[in-house]
Amino acid sequence: MTKIKVSEAAKMLGVTDQFVRVGLQRGAFEFGTAFKKNDKSRTYSYVIYPEILKKVVGENRYKEVMEKC
Repeated sequence: MTKIKVSEAAKMLGVTDQFVRVGLQRGAFEFGTAFKKNDKSRTYSYVIYPEILKKVVGENRYKEVMEKC
């Protein structure tokens, strides 16, 4: 499975990295999630599911961005 970075997802969607991070933290996107390692942590880790993201942005846009990375 290909690991998708927040910056790559942002490019595909035409938004900022921060927009994607906040959306993942709030559960607004179906293509990924954000989680803290523990309750005291202020740092999040992000998981983006490539197949779901591909459906959201379209296969052509997905391939276009991933070929440049």
